[in-house]
Amino acid sequence: MTTPPGAPIARFVPEPPDADWETVRARLMRRLAATAAPGWTDHNPVDPGVTLAEVAAFGLADLHYRVAERRLDGWPLETRGWAADADRHWHASLPAGSLTAIANALAAPGPTSAVVLEPLVHGCASAAEAVALLSRAPWSAVLSAPLRPAVVALMRSRLVRRTAQERADVVADAVAAHRDPDDPAAGDARAAAELAFSLPLWEEEIAALVRRERRRLSREALAARLEQVRAATAATAPAVRDALLADGLDPEEARIAMAAAPEPPGTVPEDLEDPQGRTAVWPPHPVQALTCEPVTAEDYARRARAHPQVGRAWAVPGRLPGVAWNGLPTGTLSSVAVDEDAAALTLVVERVAGTGGTDAFLRAVLRAAVGPEAGAPFPDWRTDRDDLEPRRLIGDEVGASLLEDAPVLVQAVLVTGVGTDRAAVVADVRARLSAFFAAGRPEETVARPPAGVDGPWPRADQPPGGWLPGRPVRFSEVVEAVAGNPLVHGVERLAMKVRGEAGFVPQSAGQLPIPKNAVPALAEDDCLRVRFALATECHDA
Repeated sequence: MTTPPGAPIARFVPEPPDADWETVRARLMRRLAATAAPGWTDHNPVDPGVTLAEVAAFGLADLHYRVAERRLDGWPLETRGWAADADRHWHASLPAGSLTAIANALAAPGPTSAVVLEPLVHGCASAAEAVALLSRAPWSAVLSAPLRPAVVALMRSRLVRRTAQERADVVADAVAAHRDPDDPAAGDARAAAELAFSLPLWEEEIAALVRRERRRLSREALAARLEQVRAATAATAPAVRDALLADGLDPEEARIAMAAAPEPPGTVPEDLEDPQGRTAVWPPHPVQALTCEPVTAEDYARRARAHPQVGRAWAVPGRLPGVAWNGLPTGTLSSVAVDEDAAALTLVVERVAGTGGTDAFLRAVLRAAVGPEAGAPFPDWRTDRDDLEPRRLIGDEVGASLLEDAPVLVQAVLVTGVGTDRAAVVADVRARLSAFFAAGRPEETVARPPAGVDGPWPRADQPPGGWLPGRPVRFSEVVEAVAGNPLVHGVERLAMKVRGEAGFVPQSAGQLPIPKNAVPALAEDDCLRVRFALATECHDA
């Protein structure tokens, strides 16, 4: 009987998902061998210390697995939402509004399915070649030109994530070998050129991995000098900044790192923001309190007024009829039902130009005032970018509503003298009431903020005058406006209502309620009557 030969001894080559664990374990053991106590010489698997290290490596590998579906730019470093688009994403952006179309196209069986398409895209030498592939039949008939770059990004995302996790040690070694404190960008370029021979990624994807690794090293360098930064004074700050530069931080990173001090020496808000006013540190430093992000209700209203089709805008408490924070019409879902007492803000805006549907206009206002949520409530990839784009603060629910006119019917008997022209008196009184509603109350005019209190956005202060939305109309004010005509000696049986309401509100009620997203406007209906007073006694005065 012949004994079958045993399998030859071969080096273990890990494959996913074990490759992630092996990479972490090998890197951890190299670090321990270089830094552990000299007396620890047994690095075999039977050693208890190695067992503990492998447990830690397994925990890290398991964490990698569990977060594998997250965007890589959010792991393990914090998302740099303030960074430029090219620096924030790996190599492309996905149009959030087109994700449904992409999903439908890739889900259908056949040559356009994701299973068939992914290896073809992986086999392309560049993004341009992959887009050219999708521009030919049969894919061109299913995927429109704007969708093709997004599909390429989707097809590559899993490969980029897997490569970043499995070859983390290779990327780290290349970045460390070529790190250049005097010219970080040049060092990154040399590291990327070296990695191009060993990583199955495109040039821009490798550059993104290099940037990510260097930021990790920069953060480690800052952590090592954090106490020095926090203790820095105006006299010692230059030396601390120079030390950070020598550790490998680029000038921009060193400038931002110095903001870790409780009182950044000589720092003004503009030092922590780009030229468009976007913060370079998150959360913003306290010195940025007046310049960084929307903080108050008036901040949101001011952003809304920056829209070219908006005249006046107010931030009104409650969830009013219009468009909710997620771009859906209020009432579409129970969570965005119209509720004047809801813990929300509604931007009531006056449209002064443009055509088109109301919902589309209100979404555009929300995008200008708050951010892209109104167009893509739960985006995985940001697509709406603008130099002046703010961020909605966590917990703020902000919707939009179109300013409406509440047609007010004023019913009254005007007492005047014998021989007065009735039609002329009624016309004059109506003109006075209309002007009163249009001008608003002088005491409610919003004062212009002092010039020193400003933000990073263009000034868009509220135009003076005008009725404030939702403010009730007091009967005493109506009487005062009517009495402005010297021919009117008195007003009888005064009552008002908003057109569409069930009945008139009598003068004894004191005021007429107005919807919170509306301002009063005199209705076209003529409800004024004239009574001639034969004498000017007290009861007719």
